[in-house]
Amino acid sequence: MNENKMNQALLKIFASKKVAPIVKITAKSILPHTIYFFPAKRTAINMLAKEVLKQKAATVDELSQKILAEEDMETILKSVQNVIPRYPLAIRDYLYFINDLGYLTQNDSDFFEFADDIEALLQGKVSVSDYGDIKFTPQHSQQKLDIHISSSLIKSLSGLMLYFRHIAQKGDIIMIDEPELNLHPDSQLIVTRLFAKAVNKGFKVILSTHSDYIIKEFNNLIMLNKASEADRVELGYEQEAVLDQEKVGAYFFSNNTIEPIEVSETGLTIKTIDTTIDLLDNMMESIYYRVFETV
Repeated sequence: MNENKMNQALLKIFASKKVAPIVKITAKSILPHTIYFFPAKRTAINMLAKEVLKQKAATVDELSQKILAEEDMETILKSVQNVIPRYPLAIRDYLYFINDLGYLTQNDSDFFEFADDIEALLQGKVSVSDYGDIKFTPQHSQQKLDIHISSSLIKSLSGLMLYFRHIAQKGDIIMIDEPELNLHPDSQLIVTRLFAKAVNKGFKVILSTHSDYIIKEFNNLIMLNKASEADRVELGYEQEAVLDQEKVGAYFFSNNTIEPIEVSETGLTIKTIDTTIDLLDNMMESIYYRVFETV
């Protein structure tokens, strides 16, 4: 089969109704800036991205061989359906982001200070090898560790750190699923302040969270907008992290519905989270008095 015939066969496969279409819409076609999505599965993707794409490359190679051998088209279509995984667009784009790090890290961003903040939290340096592998060097050490033997905290934040170090641009839209993933509560507060500083620098940050620590810290940053400079300094907050309530929007997703949440000068309230926390506090108090105060 010549090259033109092979290309026609491939086109027929991907045009077939029996194969799910793959459509890529770049952010610039619908928005003025680029979207970067950091999915909840980023910890696993950071470790397995190369293996996943190698497997897909091997599958495409096998498919090409079948086409060259002029095998039955129905058989080839079934092979595509059964072997090639259909990743959600966000997962696929993050896979490509991780695999392109060898090229992306050749550039430097103007927002390296955010990367510095993350590396201070990680207590070490994140780098990318000549082969595109993510490495971590702990403080006071010269040994570079492969990402798969680093802590879950490092796996969770290394992609975000590399984004800010090398490719971040003002106006980018950053979407983060569960930023609290693998983070100790004090680390969640640090990351929350970093997001606030990014917003004040012109980034658009969209995050989904179940963390009461993150919500309460956003509330603190909103309330500080009304505080005096002396109070802010005494409480240990940077002016760059203080949030204007007008810059914050919140929505509650439940049972296939979206409910807007009011953001006031004191922040926002998630009733379902507060109810659970109150229930837990009351239960703890009841248990304490039953066990320790009834003797």
